[in-house]
Amino acid sequence: MRKEIFFTLAILSIVFIIGFVSLGGDKIVLVNRFEYQPEDITIKKGSSVHWFNVDLEGHNITTDRGRNKDNNLGLDIELSKDLDTLRLISYEFNEEGEFQYYCSLHPYMTGRIIIK
Repeated sequence: MRKEIFFTLAILSIVFIIGFVSLGGDKIVLVNRFEYQPEDITIKKGSSVHWFNVDLEGHNITTDRGRNKDNNLGLDIELSKDLDTLRLISYEFNEEGEFQYYCSLHPYMTGRIIIK
């Protein structure tokens, strides 16, 4: 019973967030099954990315400063140490380039954002 309620709330939350995000040029990345979905996205400069965790485990979004510096981005952000289940975090990208990130708790989880 608890699982059904949890997943119903998760689905309703996702539908609400996707509807909200689709109003602008923003993109949503689901954190699900120990993956960022989609792993790679392209956005316009000035747009935001919203990460929504539907996994039962906590995650975060951490940068590799060296890798991003090589791609001409001076970004060194740690968006959240505790992106818990059904939590949303956002970041607005105001520089063009390629932004690579990972979950420091689960380093095999990686993602990439191309900002044009």
